[in-house]
Order: sequence, then C-alpha cells, then structure tokens
Amino acid sequence: MIVKKICAVLQLSLQFLYLMLKSGFATLLLIIKLQFGLKKSLQDSYTSLTIPNVNENGLVVLACLISLTPGTSLLAIDSEDNRLLLHILDTEKSDEAIREIRQKFEPYIMTLFAKQAVRGKNAGV
Repeated sequence: MIVKKICAVLQLSLQFLYLMLKSGFATLLLIIKLQFGLKKSLQDSYTSLTIPNVNENGLVVLACLISLTPGTSLLAIDSEDNRLLLHILDTEKSDEAIREIRQKFEPYIMTLFAKQAVRGKNAGV
C-alpha cells in the first residue's frame, strides 16, 4: 500500500508539472492574443467540479494544484458535497481544463485521499 501511495505522489507531481507548463504557455498565448488584438475580449467562466469519495485533505490538495496551475483559480470548497467552485480564464478551454483535472489529478488524489469506509458498531447511526 505504501508503494502505491509513493507512486501516486510521484505521478501526481509529474502531472502537475506537465499541466503547469502547458497551462502557463496557453495563458501566455491568450494574453499575447489579447494584447495584439488577435482576440477581442476575454471570456472567462465559472464551473463546479465534484470529486466523489475523497476526504477534505484531498479536496484541499486538489484545490492547491488547480490554483497553482495558470488559467484556473479556486473560488470555494464545499466539503459536504465534495465540490470545488472554479474560475477558468478562457471559456473555450473550460471543458478541456475539467477533463485534464479529471484525467491527470483525480486518479492520484483518489489513491492518496479516498474516504475510508466507516466501520464499527456505530456505522449505521
């Protein structure tokens, strides 16, 4: 189990570095397009992302990774519904951003921070 978690930390770190560089260049390109009039205006969007069966620590780690990635920001964490409210800089890329978060971050966050099943005599209460 510990080896699986170490591998998940390493994979998550690599995925984060990859997405940080990719998003950084995409954000820089967007700024250049806006500056030189190749794009008329910025169309940002707000979206929510639900990550089922992850504990609060996992939500916080995921929120930090998302906020540190250029072009996305975290606005709120709803730990009861396991939902993150995100601001995405470019509406045209919002579906891609959510898909990449799910593909690149979610599996490793689940490996590291999945909620444990409640056991014991008070489990049904």
